[in-house]
Amino acid sequence: MKFNVFKSKAKRIHLDYASTTPVAPEVLSAMLPYFNTEWANPNAVYREGVRVRKVVEDAREELARVLRVRPQDVTFTSGGTESNNLALIGIVEALHEEGCVYENMEIISTKIEHPSILETLTYLEKRGVQVMYAPVTEEGTIDSGALGKLFSEKTILVTFAYSNSEVGVIQNVKKISRLVRAWNGNHERKIVTHIDASQTPLWVSCELDMLGVDLMTLDAGKCYGPKGAGVLVHRHWVKLSPLIHGGKQEYGLRAGTENTALIVGCARAIVRAQGGYEARSLAVAKLRDSFIEHLVKEIPGVHVNGSRESRIANNVNISILGLDTEYATIWLDAQGIAVSTRSACGSGEGTGSSVVREMLHDESRAQATLRFTFGEETTKQDLIYTVEMIKKHLALMHPYTAEKRKV
Repeated sequence: MKFNVFKSKAKRIHLDYASTTPVAPEVLSAMLPYFNTEWANPNAVYREGVRVRKVVEDAREELARVLRVRPQDVTFTSGGTESNNLALIGIVEALHEEGCVYENMEIISTKIEHPSILETLTYLEKRGVQVMYAPVTEEGTIDSGALGKLFSEKTILVTFAYSNSEVGVIQNVKKISRLVRAWNGNHERKIVTHIDASQTPLWVSCELDMLGVDLMTLDAGKCYGPKGAGVLVHRHWVKLSPLIHGGKQEYGLRAGTENTALIVGCARAIVRAQGGYEARSLAVAKLRDSFIEHLVKEIPGVHVNGSRESRIANNVNISILGLDTEYATIWLDAQGIAVSTRSACGSGEGTGSSVVREMLHDESRAQATLRFTFGEETTKQDLIYTVEMIKKHLALMHPYTAEKRKV
């Protein structure tokens, strides 16, 4: 189902759906009653509260069925960032409460992760936790052989993104989870696997059994649900310590009155996304590939960042050497096109793409990135116009150096 995002007279072309999406009409409709009609506290014992409690638990059960987990394994949060924090800090603190010192814990990740992972790892390092970073290939995939060599008796957690938020590369989650399970079968301490799947529900399956992982982060704001709502899915055997204290909501993992409207919207958006991901992914991937071909053909010197095969359907990340991409995004905005240079959570730092830098070890490519991410509304005409505007911008900025970009 398609719907109009912008209501202004002049159509805007939005190509930054990785940062957030609009709320789908059917999701919004499901949420509305819980703002001012069924507004009772879900923890109240009188009939209005009991009625709303059932709504919260029905949403949890509906989502659990789609993700193939138990309802009590679904924890509603404020979004992907909180879910990632709860996964990482929650595991560490639960072990610490059982008597394991921080210095005897190791976490393995990569340096191409979202800031909500990398900053949390930095925080845990300050507590004494050891963090190991597995290398990634030039295409952005994790070197599984090198990853396996990092496992030790101190390793408690492997955490990485299902699909990278900047370059859209999809990791081989099944292969990595099998690697972890094989190691676990021969050792006393068990390694837990967590994936940040915030970017994926619209495009690939997020069934936990199929993926073979123990924890998964989801974000409703990335799949036509409300911002400020997310999920941490976790196996019942994974012990977590809460980040927020003060009540027993969310099975003791997140204190505070549940936001019924956001919970309903979150569940409905993720269920909607998973319900049609195959057809949606196929259609948008055709647009993606056509856009890449058009860019490469029309603009000399375009470099596509990340694997072309193991790539989420809606992501195109490029480098154009010598281009001031921060200014280019402003110029394109004036032409009615919204794009980004990297993850919204990493923007404003002025240091280029840390993901591309880690993948390629090429500062010129890292400083010259543009990220285009598509939604259900994106059309071929939108993308043709975008290529033409990029060409126009390059001609204005570099009228005498176009040939040099071929190098």
